[in-house]
Amino acid sequence: MAALLIVGAGTAVGVSRVNSPLARPVAHAAATSAIVVPGAPPTLPWPTKGQGAVSVPAIRFAAQSGTESPVPIASLTKITTATVVLRDHPLPVGSDGPVITVTAGDVAEYESELKNDESSVTIEVGETLTERQMLQAMLTQSANDIAYSLAVWDAGSVAAFVAKMNALATSLGATNTHYVDASGFDPASVSSASDVLKVAAVAMAIPAFAQTVALTSVTLPLVGTLHNIVTEVGTNGVIGIKSGYTSAAGACMVLAADQAVRDRSVLVMVAVLGQPTPAPTLPKSTTTTTTPHTTTTTAPGSPATTAPPATSSTTTTSIPLNDLPIADPFKFARPTTDGLLAAARAALVPVTVATAHQVVGTVSSTWGGVVHRVSYETATDAWLPGWPGQQVATMTRYTAVPPGSPSGTSVGTALFALGSQFQAVTLTLAETVPEPSVWWRLAHA
Repeated sequence: MAALLIVGAGTAVGVSRVNSPLARPVAHAAATSAIVVPGAPPTLPWPTKGQGAVSVPAIRFAAQSGTESPVPIASLTKITTATVVLRDHPLPVGSDGPVITVTAGDVAEYESELKNDESSVTIEVGETLTERQMLQAMLTQSANDIAYSLAVWDAGSVAAFVAKMNALATSLGATNTHYVDASGFDPASVSSASDVLKVAAVAMAIPAFAQTVALTSVTLPLVGTLHNIVTEVGTNGVIGIKSGYTSAAGACMVLAADQAVRDRSVLVMVAVLGQPTPAPTLPKSTTTTTTPHTTTTTAPGSPATTAPPATSSTTTTSIPLNDLPIADPFKFARPTTDGLLAAARAALVPVTVATAHQVVGTVSSTWGGVVHRVSYETATDAWLPGWPGQQVATMTRYTAVPPGSPSGTSVGTALFALGSQFQAVTLTLAETVPEPSVWWRLAHA
């Protein structure tokens, strides 16, 4: 019996030794240099006057032409107006939204704007328009009367609505921005090129907004089918968004395009403010001039008579110079904006962040006083779109693996990010993690 007990005890010790856990292997990252988007940052064709800015929201890239200050932005203000309305009254896909009835107050505003030569669309008391139609009129036709109507419909008064606009600007860090009206006709509604793009990025992320500014034409009650006044929309990849002009603001424009980087589409936006405009169209003046001279007539038996000298007459206009019409206020702004957008789109490039089967670290398992190391590697290729010179953020999450884990076992994930663009790459063992034999375990406590 004693012998049996001794054998049993020895067996128990052996089983205990064989089954005793080893220390978990430890993962070590290889020393690597920072991942930087290749290439030299491009020299952008900034406007020679006014302000310019570029934004690529997905990779959080932004650049501006120089030091900025608040300036009038005319109808670019309506980007914020539409954003506030759509946040308060979202338009689901396929929905036209609630029906809005035109009031006497709306028509009174429209008639006042006609006298001021403001941009507007014809409306009449009792007419009904859907929210989507109102947004189409305001954004594609730059209708100031519709901006007023939407503001009152949303907030009860223009003042209350403008407070919402300014709250949105503050929340986005648009420190050069302050609104006093919903249309931008008032030159006290000011912003900067980079601030305008901060709001535009939020607006373009709203499907109903993006769908509206991408329209090349709209059909509205009373006025029929009208072309989008931003004539670039629908050409050269441009998908929106807004222009604006007043004598105080000059020509202002924001354009957006989806740029293909390999198989991904990346939104690129540019803004220019305060661009020069052509000379206004002066009313024709009429001038009649007769060179003064003296005519002497002598009739037989009559004294000589002298006719009075001819007179000059000139008709001129009394319209203030700032109110004179300009045939194409965006004549100079268009090529400037187009060129800036093309250059910004061309600057985007792919950056490789991982190559399949690239060894990026080791797993070490220690037993018997010896450190046993095996490699782990990236399972797949990965890349991100970026702007030359940007640095990719990286982070690794490890998963503990036991000794004896075979090749191909996941040891964690490598995360690569630029802005909101990211790639996750699985890290796998390139070899089996060594573990001691049964006999080694039996011989070592």
